[in-house]
Amino acid sequence: MFVKYDESVLSHVASIRRYFGLSSGYPSDPRLSELLEKQKPEKVFVFLIDGMGSNQIRKKLDKDAFLNKYLFSTTTTVFPPTTTAATNAIRNGKAPNENGWLGWCQYLKEVDDIIIPFRSTGFYNDVEYEQDIFQKYITISTTEYELNRMGIPARILFPSFVEDGCEDIDEMCCRLIDYSFSDEYRYIYAYWDKYDTYMHEHSPSSKICDSYLEHINYEIENLAKSLNKDTMLIVTADHGQVDINRYYNLCHSEFEQYFLRRPSLEQRAMAFFIRKGKEKEFEKKFKETFEKDYILLSKAQVIESKLFGNHQNHPRFEEFIGDYIAIAKSDMVLIYRERDNCFYHGQHAGICDDELMIPIIVYQNNESFTGSK
Repeated sequence: MFVKYDESVLSHVASIRRYFGLSSGYPSDPRLSELLEKQKPEKVFVFLIDGMGSNQIRKKLDKDAFLNKYLFSTTTTVFPPTTTAATNAIRNGKAPNENGWLGWCQYLKEVDDIIIPFRSTGFYNDVEYEQDIFQKYITISTTEYELNRMGIPARILFPSFVEDGCEDIDEMCCRLIDYSFSDEYRYIYAYWDKYDTYMHEHSPSSKICDSYLEHINYEIENLAKSLNKDTMLIVTADHGQVDINRYYNLCHSEFEQYFLRRPSLEQRAMAFFIRKGKEKEFEKKFKETFEKDYILLSKAQVIESKLFGNHQNHPRFEEFIGDYIAIAKSDMVLIYRERDNCFYHGQHAGICDDELMIPIIVYQNNESFTGSK
């Protein structure tokens, strides 16, 4: 198991949930719980920057930069370290195996298609399904929903791809400042996506991404120091990214003969559905070809290892993981595309530290807050 779930980001989420009177199946993070009880903030804002792994912050920003200066702790995200699995885990405090939301694309038997849960569209085609179709069958709750049911006002803030979303990170920060000085909400989950997008397009090591990370640091510092003294800001991420220097396209390859259906989940945490009777042959061929770049686990090994979480599996978990999971451990990525050049320069969902390690940054703008270090 690559993630110790009882010592992961889920422990930090458990501390926040218990502070507001919600339950959690995971032990709280002792330091964060102690800080919350000491500071007793009236409001808690969780700001998640997609793709902002702790190693990016450490390597690319000055040690005195705000995001480094107020780094409270470094922890592992969930497996796979990817947006679908991790943001849902952070929003409701449950591991991917409990939620059933495991990767960017998943096979849904109700439509006999591999769909993108966040978009309700086919991954390998242009088919559009009813809105929130995955949520219809694989329903999950969130902390903000549970708080509202308890009478504690909470909300989400997203980019402009949703209604009432923010056009840029500056707008998102300005709105958080406004909410900090009102009595409208006690808990806000804010999500910003562009850093992850830029790393996919240009690679994590690109100057463009370095500049944008500096801009994020500037915006969050300004946000933090502008908040009302009763508001605690917790900044984190869902995963990091690695540079991709090599790829292998499985489409029309010698591996095609083994596939019952096309691969799903993620390029660096790929689920394979194999034709009956072809399992051992596929396993042997895969390990011979990709031994240096991928770890291949059978369904039984995935379940035994508790790779996706150590609590009870979602009733449809085994259905989603297929017969094998291939996990990336290098700078190489597997793709399945009709066109041979469809791959990102930056990716995630594997087991490299740059993908798995995320920051917990904490700040409260009052005299009693002594800093994170």
